[in-house]
Amino acid sequence: MKGTIYFTQSHSSFICIVIWVSLLHLIIIGKVAAQELETKSIPYQDISSGSLYFKSNNSYFPALTQNSNYQVNVNGLLARVNFTQTFKNSSNDFLEAVYVFPLIDDAAVDSMVMEIGKRRIIGKIKEKHQAQKLYRKAKKQGKKVSLVSEQRPNLFITKIANIAPGEIIKISLSYLQSVALNDETFALRIPLTLTPRYIPLPQINSSEDKGHPYIDNSVKISKIKSHGWAMNNARVTDASEITPFQKRDETINSQKNTNPQQTVTIAINLNSSFPLTQVISRYHKINKMQFKDNLSITLADKNTLLNQDFVLQWKLTQGKVPKAAFFQQSDHGQTQNDYQYGLLMLMPPKRVHAQIITKEVVYIIDTSGSMGGVAIRQAKQSLITALDFLNPNDSFNIIFFNDDTQSIFRYSKLANTGNIAQAKHWLSNLTAGGGTNMYPAIERALQPSQSDNSYRQIVFITDGSVGNEDELFDLIDRKLAKTRLHTIGIGSAPNGYFMSQAAKIGRGTYRYIGSINEVNGQMTELFSQISKPLMKNIELTWPIEQVEMFPQEIPDLYFGQPLLISARWPKDVDKGIKQVINVSGKLASTTWQEQVDITNGGKENVKEGSSANVVDNGVSQWWAREKINHLTLLHRRSSAQNKAEREFQITQLALKHQIVSPYTSFIAIEEVVSRKTNRLLQSKSVKNLMPKGSTQVIPLANTALGVVGYFYFGLMLILVAIFIQILAKTCFLNPS
Repeated sequence: MKGTIYFTQSHSSFICIVIWVSLLHLIIIGKVAAQELETKSIPYQDISSGSLYFKSNNSYFPALTQNSNYQVNVNGLLARVNFTQTFKNSSNDFLEAVYVFPLIDDAAVDSMVMEIGKRRIIGKIKEKHQAQKLYRKAKKQGKKVSLVSEQRPNLFITKIANIAPGEIIKISLSYLQSVALNDETFALRIPLTLTPRYIPLPQINSSEDKGHPYIDNSVKISKIKSHGWAMNNARVTDASEITPFQKRDETINSQKNTNPQQTVTIAINLNSSFPLTQVISRYHKINKMQFKDNLSITLADKNTLLNQDFVLQWKLTQGKVPKAAFFQQSDHGQTQNDYQYGLLMLMPPKRVHAQIITKEVVYIIDTSGSMGGVAIRQAKQSLITALDFLNPNDSFNIIFFNDDTQSIFRYSKLANTGNIAQAKHWLSNLTAGGGTNMYPAIERALQPSQSDNSYRQIVFITDGSVGNEDELFDLIDRKLAKTRLHTIGIGSAPNGYFMSQAAKIGRGTYRYIGSINEVNGQMTELFSQISKPLMKNIELTWPIEQVEMFPQEIPDLYFGQPLLISARWPKDVDKGIKQVINVSGKLASTTWQEQVDITNGGKENVKEGSSANVVDNGVSQWWAREKINHLTLLHRRSSAQNKAEREFQITQLALKHQIVSPYTSFIAIEEVVSRKTNRLLQSKSVKNLMPKGSTQVIPLANTALGVVGYFYFGLMLILVAIFIQILAKTCFLNPS
């Protein structure tokens, strides 16, 4: 018959064999794919993500392990942290270790040492591209070399090449970080892990922002690197560098005692001549011991996992918080270009105002997959609690986002009983899932208000797990107008850099909720602050004209917030001048004025435990860090022509003050060849632990099967099934 295909017996047999072999192959692939998705019950999942594992009885241990140690000295508002990373190579091969780790977002890293046994190699600060070039050269030559670079202000990368079999190498970093002070409570936070960052698609889905300055379509999408699960694109050009592979702590618990890995020890020394009170660790058990004016604090568990940020809080005894504090440091040299540096802290007056400010509050809640587990429960409870703080004359709206953005009302509505009840019912049905596509949600929240109320607040509840921070900062900067943006970090390891910087650009506040038990207290403090008048129009008059201070534009202050100013002036110009800083501002309708004596005789205004002329207290590095932050903001706002100049200024400033920046890195090279060129060097990533309590699916590399891959895989099975059905008669019913 025309158009009919006839099969001989040999043809039929051959077709049957091909079909069954193909089907068997697809089944095997399906089983492998299923194993990749089963992260809790199958330990083999961790073997396929870029790390080398050895089998021991019925469990596995990695050939490359990393453990962390923090030694912290707190003096006033600055903490000096010595952070040591210990890498051990348990394999029989030479390894290169790659470790992506978090720091607090205002860290000023100013020292690095590589230790190999008793040998110590002091790291040197270099321009970033030069440091990378030196690293590649030493790596190729077989020399031990370490490189520490900044990808974000709160995200760094350590690379160590040519670790010999059985060798232990330590990388020690020293850095300064601030101690937060809010409503007389001091807080020290040490990030210990990270939440996987959402990497957006190359285009923004917004008709208004088609010409967005961060969308550079000339940037080519690069191939994925072996140490990150995401691919670079035009919006996140370093996506592969900020998406390290991660694992759950269940996969290492079986070897916790015999082969501890991804563990941390922390020892903190609190220096204060005033008695301390309410010293608590919010998420970890601690031991405390008093030595005269120093309180020593250590973690109670020596095998504490790197899966949740560490936060320590304390207060001074009643009435002992200084009204003002001033710290100074001089350049070590004696040249004409030497400077004096200062750090000023000033507490605004405590005045309780009875007036109630009518406000419009727009809440943004993140319901993406990274919020799964404890984070979404904390977020929902935070929002339910926040609604109870609204006054009947206030208005509100709620926006939630993941891959999509929706709001409960088209426009804000009055906070009456019916609308609040409707919002709470709506909240009870929210679940976490999908991507963290923040841009449309922030854009919608920043749209002009429909009411005449000028006191408009946005409360943004999220873990901040995004890689496109700069374009979000630009969006807030361009469209904020008179609105205030407050951020609330949720979960065990939120992206503090995004949260704090978004609040700073949004002229709001940032707070962190790491436990469901903190929700009520934190939300109470937030609404207490935003419901009271701001300290506005703050001005500083220095006794010296040539003062370079940061921030240059002093922000409005919320109740309980201190004023923090970093300053620099030439050494010689302050001789013989009475150094008094005049500070003024307005609190509601009241004018406020204060004088701060910063001469040697003004010790009553200097925080105990410091002096007016301390030589190495980190004040100069802190000023440099603040100026770099200022230049980074200008860089973000600059045209393409001016960006190169800003990068040069940041680089030169970082080199002068010996600190890591977006354009400088630390490098240490041992001038001894460890690995002969004929020996293979394997590159291995050290996987971070997923945040405690997170149920987020661990991202797979874009080179793995992926979600789209599974779709095509399923489609292929369907086509094979149809093909088998069509040929069934030929193969089985009509074999001849």
